[in-house]
Amino acid sequence: MVSEARARAGRQARLRVRLTCTGVVQGVGFRPAVYRHAVAWGLSGFVANSPEGAVIEVEGEAELVEGFVRALPAALPPRARLERVQREELPLRGEEGFSVVESLPGRRKQALVPPDLALCRDCRQDMEDPKNRRFHYPFTTCTNCGPRYSLAISLPYDRSRTAMACFPLCPDCQREYTDPQDRRFHAEPLCCPACGPRLTLLAPDGRLLAEEQSALEKARELLAAGKILAVKGLGGFQLACRADREGPVRRLRQRKNRQAKPFALMVRELSVARELVALEAAEEALLTSPEAPIVLAPRRRQARVAPAVAPGLADLGVMLPTTPLHVELFRDAPYEALVMTSGNASDEPICRTNREALARLATIADAFLVHNRDVVRRVDDSVARSHPQGPYLVRRSRGYVPAPLPLPEPTPEPVLAAGGFLQATVAVAVEGEAFVSQHVGDLDTELARLFLAEVAANLEEFLQVQPKVVAVDTHPDYPSRLWGERLAASRGGEVLAVQHHLAHAAAVLGEHRAFPREGQEAAAITLDGTGYGEDGTAWGGELLALSGDLRWWRLGSLRPLPLLGGEAAVREPFRVAVAALACAGEEKLAWKLFPRERERLEKLVPLVKNPWPLASGAGRVFEAAGAILGLGEVNRYEGEQALRLEAVASLFRGPAKPWPHLQELLREPVLRSDGLLVELAKRRLAGLSRRRLAAEFHASFAWLLAALAERVFAGRRLVACGGGCMVNRLLRSFLRRELESRGFTVLFPENLPAGDGGLSYGQAVVAAVALARGTRPVFQGGGPCA
Repeated sequence: MVSEARARAGRQARLRVRLTCTGVVQGVGFRPAVYRHAVAWGLSGFVANSPEGAVIEVEGEAELVEGFVRALPAALPPRARLERVQREELPLRGEEGFSVVESLPGRRKQALVPPDLALCRDCRQDMEDPKNRRFHYPFTTCTNCGPRYSLAISLPYDRSRTAMACFPLCPDCQREYTDPQDRRFHAEPLCCPACGPRLTLLAPDGRLLAEEQSALEKARELLAAGKILAVKGLGGFQLACRADREGPVRRLRQRKNRQAKPFALMVRELSVARELVALEAAEEALLTSPEAPIVLAPRRRQARVAPAVAPGLADLGVMLPTTPLHVELFRDAPYEALVMTSGNASDEPICRTNREALARLATIADAFLVHNRDVVRRVDDSVARSHPQGPYLVRRSRGYVPAPLPLPEPTPEPVLAAGGFLQATVAVAVEGEAFVSQHVGDLDTELARLFLAEVAANLEEFLQVQPKVVAVDTHPDYPSRLWGERLAASRGGEVLAVQHHLAHAAAVLGEHRAFPREGQEAAAITLDGTGYGEDGTAWGGELLALSGDLRWWRLGSLRPLPLLGGEAAVREPFRVAVAALACAGEEKLAWKLFPRERERLEKLVPLVKNPWPLASGAGRVFEAAGAILGLGEVNRYEGEQALRLEAVASLFRGPAKPWPHLQELLREPVLRSDGLLVELAKRRLAGLSRRRLAAEFHASFAWLLAALAERVFAGRRLVACGGGCMVNRLLRSFLRRELESRGFTVLFPENLPAGDGGLSYGQAVVAAVALARGTRPVFQGGGPCA
């Protein structure tokens, strides 16, 4: 095609054009791909990184230039993403040859460094080749893989602005770095054993135990012997131990103060993952992708994994080695799988520096495998969950951040969205995109709150904006709201409060580019544990409608239940179960269900009529169902009993059908969740199996919710389903089936967490629409009053 165009071009008029390319165009091999493309078309000019993205100037016969432009998208590397190309014709310069030039100066508008990428196949082959100078080298990388976001200090993304600036290239690496035909051309993390970082193994008191390959050998020996190792990964430290031995896993739980929350596993290779969990082609593709998240998938019965890895759950979270250092930890080792969890104590951010890790993890790790390349910013692992209709993200972090998400309309001015309280993230909205931060975590501790401010400052610095509009949750006591209000005040800006479940709905609609236009409306079902409601109660089982001018309604809800004991009821779902049965006039069932709790029941049942806080949260209902089935009375981590309920339900092999006569529990606009729990209790006391009851509870809940939606949504046929309960694989499946059978078009979160990790994006969507359309969110009322 190129040769034909050259032949036709002959001596036609010459043309020079400038193409300003925005999107993911830095750090992904964009410039060398453009160089090769221009050389193939016989054009002169240059390509450079710029504040706006990447700039290409090409000159030559007009037909050749036009052919180059038309064929450009197909010539780009797989990780590049071309959002927009602005074209401008320029005077001819007549230079010879095409070159890659230094970054152009100026103020940035959109350009961002791409996410960190897992080790690519080509680099893995280099590590396995005894003749290659990177044989077994634990920092092997190229343009297609390795650290990016966690490595960059500032933009444009050049080596001198990364943590690699202090590692001068050796002659061999310099040749690769400057050769546009080489796979490592301008790979900013480029290095080799002659010029790159160095490994050391340290004792908890900082004493040197070993260096280089000896450090790796000693680290493998310690892991094989059942010790706990702190490993410096891509975006911070991880804690590792053998996954096939109960002792090390229990010690890690005890030292990390993590009683029961499941641990993630890193496995040697894909075949080991297949032995541990059931994977479809989509999950395998995700595991082996450049993003390489942890994938939650059903555990195989014969999986050789210690019970303490994921107690009481049906899923295991597995991932493949994401860095060359991880690959080397498995080389010739006697183990196939390692626990690989965040390098922190519970409720704290992951450790970033060697000094920080030694200070905070000395009582947890038996040794520290570290190196002298800085991690510039903390980035935890991403998590996805398998599903028959394709996997979806549960936590969006390494591999995905800071890739932007779309906004329904460009925002006239930048917005900072402060997120919520649990699984916190922040987002910065600029023009037509929202940049959501990496996972921060729960904001229980001062360290976590400082981390929230840190990631917000990182995004603002990269985007070179300082938003004066700050979107926050309406909960008056959320640390993120208080921080956002202080920040807005310090900048003389505006605080825009966005109700929790409105933000969940907006996040789903925004992700699917389905946010209603002016004059249109959409419906939403938002299910989670809790969110501050417009009436001052805790919401969490909501049927909403919203319009393009940001008016919104609460059309239906689960029946609010008293939180018997206040916050204690969140920790002890047993209390919610007792309160629900008593509210339905069936407290006698509690005495039969919990015969060993007679003393507690004698104290609690009379207190049900006290004025406790009310909550309509679906998460509370599912946790109470777990307590009724005897799966546990206490949450040792957020939503534990709901997860256990789903795990038991997933083991049921028969068809899970909704229970009969459910329509009696619908008293428009209220779903009587207390009545559903009464029905579960009666069937449990009748001796039916836990597996069957857990599965049928899911099916019945979904039937009731869809039936209520059919009654209250009044012709609105597009339904966005969001909130943390939508992480539940069974609930998603049953709810989709029931809603679609009633003629609804259903949207679920896919590329953004359903839970509060997606809240900041939803806030950014609402704020962008508010600013673009000159309005503000206004609650129009509606919904249950009892």
